[in-house]
This record gives sequence, C-alpha cells and structure tokens, in this order.
Amino acid sequence: MAVNNCTFRGFPFIQCAAAMDQRFAAVRPIPSFELYGEAEAWPTPELVHIESIAARSRLHNWEIKPHRHAGLFQLLWLHLGEARCLLDDAQHALTAGSVVLVPRQSVHGFRFSDQAQGLVITIAYPLLTRADSALSQQLLEMVAPRVCDAASLQRDAQIESLLRALGDEFDARRDHRGLILDSLAVALLASLMRVASDVSAHGAVPRVTAHLTRFLAEVERCFRQHLPLDHYARYVGISTAHLNALCRAHAGRSALEMIHARLALEARRDLVYTAMTIREVSEGLGFADPAYFTRFFRRVAGVSPREFRQSAGAPATE
Repeated sequence: MAVNNCTFRGFPFIQCAAAMDQRFAAVRPIPSFELYGEAEAWPTPELVHIESIAARSRLHNWEIKPHRHAGLFQLLWLHLGEARCLLDDAQHALTAGSVVLVPRQSVHGFRFSDQAQGLVITIAYPLLTRADSALSQQLLEMVAPRVCDAASLQRDAQIESLLRALGDEFDARRDHRGLILDSLAVALLASLMRVASDVSAHGAVPRVTAHLTRFLAEVERCFRQHLPLDHYARYVGISTAHLNALCRAHAGRSALEMIHARLALEARRDLVYTAMTIREVSEGLGFADPAYFTRFFRRVAGVSPREFRQSAGAPATE
C-alpha cells in the first residue's frame, strides 16, 4: 500500500483526506458484519460485546473499512488519540473524548492514529427494546449516526464513568455479568441520548435503510409469532421478493434467515440464563413441538439445545 505521510491535526496520518475519500468511494458493495471482519453469527448469548479500539484496528493497520451491521447498535469511544471517520456519506474528524453512535444499517468506517485508545461497544437490538419505553422508542427510531464531541459530553460527568465501568465489567467475567452489562449499557445509552438530542444527525437516511429498519423493528415485535414473510413485506410496504433482495444485499442473508437468527439468539439466552426446560423454551418461542424446536436449533446452531446448554456450563434442568 502506498504511504502518504501527511499531517492530520498534528500527527502523522497514513492516508490524507483526499486519498481516504477515494478509498472509501471505491468500496462496493459495502459488507455487513456481526463484528467487523467476522461473518459468523453473534458470538455470545449476551447482548453486549465490548473490545478496545486497538484489539481489532491494530490488526488492520489502524483502519476499519466501510461496513454496516444489520441488527446491532454500536458506539465508539475515542479516549486517546485522533481519527477520521466515515458516517454514511460524510467524513468527520474525531478528537479524544468523542463518542460516535451508529444505529443498524448505517455505513461507517474509521482510520485511527497509531496507538489510539478507547472502546467499541456493540449492542444487540433486543436489549434496546427492554429499555424504558421513551428511550427504547428513541433508539429504535434512530436511523442516522451521531457524533458527540468531548465538549458536549462534559455536560454529563457520569458518561465516562459508565464507559469505564462497562469495560471493566466485560473483562472481569464475574457472577451476574450479563445482568450488570445490560443495566450499565442502558444507563449509558440514556445518558448519551440526552446529549445526542442536541446533536444533529449526519447524512440523509436512504430509503433502503428506512425499509430495513422498519422490517427489523417488526421482527423484534413479532419473532415469536412465526408469521409468514408476506406479513413483514406488507408492514414495510414492499413485495416479499423486494424484502428478500434488500436483506441479501445489505445483511448478507434472506429475510427468513434474519428472523431465524433472532429466534436463535433468544433461544441461546434462555438456555444459558434461565432454568426453563427445553420444552418451556420451545413454547416460549412459539414452537408447538419441542422436537421441531430441537431440529430448528440444531440447524442454526450446529448442536442440540441440550448440547449447547452443557457447552455453556449452564446447569441441566431435565
């Protein structure tokens, strides 16, 4: 890769802004990941995943190329260092102390200064639906990214404390970790939305993003009901074929596969974090026959519900 040693806000930057514009514009199609660079399913029954900026970006020469997430809300906290980011169709300079909020389907990419520090917090959308109704509605209706700079975040002193507490709790792996992570994440999002309400959204919302956001919101509401695809297509206001095409193009899977992925996520959580029997998990997820649930789970997870529960170290209930 050709290296242009130009200066960006006082430090050597590998690519100058013009070169970065060209590189970003050349990326087609934009990939959709669970976590950046990983095509596999969401790796844990927990709804929150946290890693340092360096953990992934160092592997990619401090550059995260433009991509999107189909069913994940992501926020990035740049604690130290500087960065440029692409949010949909606009570029932004980030300084230490900034937080970027990225809703599902928003295209985003980053180039960090060497040794940048901070956190990338990824939250599965089911957690957002469990928040206070007003907060939940705000988050579910958010379709464009927002940048909260250090000055705006100073209005709420607990934001940095919550960010640090989330990172510490994720790394510690103590008892009741999932519950505490969920609670801290919701508290952080509530605090950030106070600030973000005064921050303009970046970029116009493409129609495809609005369609997918509407589809995913209805999946979240109805996934236990096993409704036919034409229900979702009618709700979004497009044909079933169009819905499938959008899902495959922008999430890498069919509409039905996305519904099944949501069912499988809830099944994994129930198997790990509750004492429900497999029959009770099956019934709670709308399956009339536990045997059919077992076949479904084996198909999407590669193991039976009982084997999954045992591998996760959860106590057997039957």
